[in-house]
Amino acid sequence: MENIKLFEKNKNIVLMVKTAGNACNINCTYCFEKAKDVKKYFITPEKLEKVLQLIQNTCSIVFHGGEPLIVGLEHFSKLLSVVRKYYSKKVDAVRIQTNGTLLTKQWIELIYDQYKDLDIEIAISLDGTKKMNSSRVDYNNNETFEKVKNAFELLENHGKKAGMLSVISKKSLNLVDEYIDLISSMTNLSFIKINALFNVVGNELTKDSILPLEYAEFIYKIACKYIETGLYKKVAIEPILSILQRLNHRVSRYCNYSDVKCFNFLSVYPDGSIGPCDCFSINDFCIDNVDHVGKLLELCTSNYLNLNHTKNIKQLIENCKECEINDFCMCGCLSQRYYFRNNEKLSKNFCLSKKFLYENFKKFSLIRGSGEHD
Repeated sequence: MENIKLFEKNKNIVLMVKTAGNACNINCTYCFEKAKDVKKYFITPEKLEKVLQLIQNTCSIVFHGGEPLIVGLEHFSKLLSVVRKYYSKKVDAVRIQTNGTLLTKQWIELIYDQYKDLDIEIAISLDGTKKMNSSRVDYNNNETFEKVKNAFELLENHGKKAGMLSVISKKSLNLVDEYIDLISSMTNLSFIKINALFNVVGNELTKDSILPLEYAEFIYKIACKYIETGLYKKVAIEPILSILQRLNHRVSRYCNYSDVKCFNFLSVYPDGSIGPCDCFSINDFCIDNVDHVGKLLELCTSNYLNLNHTKNIKQLIENCKECEINDFCMCGCLSQRYYFRNNEKLSKNFCLSKKFLYENFKKFSLIRGSGEHD
């Protein structure tokens, strides 16, 4: 197996700015962020600048949530002004992950006109069709599907593309054709990332969550339609792209199928707390606080990984060393496996899902025609 790297201190960091903590204007029934004990206030420009000053090398920034646009135009503009000071010598890319419901013409003017020089990319959460997306509701239990579709259309009217992130729950498993039809109809998608709902409470999956093997079967069915319809020529879908890359011995940029793992993706919360990829709860893994860090963030992270607190994550990597498909799987998502670790059935099902993907995707050649995501 290639050397799995929880952190590489000489490489680019993906800095996930939890712009408003876990505060959000909608109330998704499956939201993992709600479980985090995080204060609902906004990260300040001063705090963001302090984080950037503590990074030695380069980083890419993802404004994340909760919902990042909830901070409002004026505050967000101040955050972007800080980023501009470090772009492009230290900050090499800027992205926004949003639910899309707050996107307006004014936001588009701010992002694409006032801060055009930052070349900001947007990704919008949409789980699929109206039925697939029905867990994404506001605080009055109103569905958000039409608002999100309107956000994509608003961007398209301004000549802009956006990525799409989907979470697959039980209600979505039998809607493969409907999902393909939807994304085929959306002409301004820059990429698609399909995630699974794997929420764990009390070492068991929540009622709307799916088993890893169910997710793998869904991805395979999507891949068959994706290739059959020629949709692969228009847009890249993860994890399909990375599965094919690994089967063809190519490097994947998607962490689930890469040797670059969780602590290369650092999350910063409004109170200054720093943690790994936000798929881990900051309540379980807090590296430090920017107000207390007296050294570079890379060194602070390296020191944290020497603590016993991370031994469970390291053990997950060790457990994979004798697996016959370890060079394909690359240990998978370590956060998912961490929260599965006390349920033997789930842990075994995770490995079965990877073997299913490995065996069933062998028949496909490496897909080309997906532009920069190829």
